[in-house]
Amino acid sequence: MSVFWTAAWEALTAVLLPTPCVTCGALVRSSDPPLCAACWRRAAAHIDAPVCGCGSPLATGALKRDRCGRCRRGLSPFTTGFSLGPFEGPLRDAIVAFKYAGRHRTARGLAARLARHERCASVLANADFIVPVPLHKTRERRRGFNQSRLFAEALGRAAVVPVAALLTRTRDTPSQTDLDARQRRVNVRGAFACADTTRTLGRTIVLVDDVVTTGATLRECARILVAAGAKEIRVVTAARAE
Repeated sequence: MSVFWTAAWEALTAVLLPTPCVTCGALVRSSDPPLCAACWRRAAAHIDAPVCGCGSPLATGALKRDRCGRCRRGLSPFTTGFSLGPFEGPLRDAIVAFKYAGRHRTARGLAARLARHERCASVLANADFIVPVPLHKTRERRRGFNQSRLFAEALGRAAVVPVAALLTRTRDTPSQTDLDARQRRVNVRGAFACADTTRTLGRTIVLVDDVVTTGATLRECARILVAAGAKEIRVVTAARAE
């Protein structure tokens, strides 16, 4: 089925078969679920909070020209980035429903919102590829899908940017959930490899993941892509855990 007919079918079924909002349970008759209009407004309250050009959050009251400490020290591999907001409230509910409850339409809803946002559109502008953060094959087989890849594919369709699996996971690392920032950096060091160096040379790449916490995973992915010849690395996530 072509992309056009797939999108048309999804829009039709969304209207004919409404789904409950993952936060309040209200029926959602929309082509971009999973939150009702009221819960989207709550989720969007933090979208325009001050952030560094790399996408990292800044203190309340920071100016648009301000930069995070990592960028001031020249340590960030990202030229620009964007997240819908903090990993809390309705946005957290939406991501949890997608990641752990198998509600894959949620990815399309989040991607549609991202693609329509002016700041996210500028991050995606003129990009050569969207590249998802890979899961190790063992974990992907256990979960049944890679949430970052599904999210990246939905974002690629919404923003009309090609998606390429340019990274592979070379070892199955322990969960990052209970690790501090230093432990996370050590945990992912050397865990990724470039799958196709012929497609990275001189390219502008947008790394995509569902949630960024310390940024250790995304920075390690960026390091591998830059070593493989990528010209510029940007980053988009659905949420950031602050």
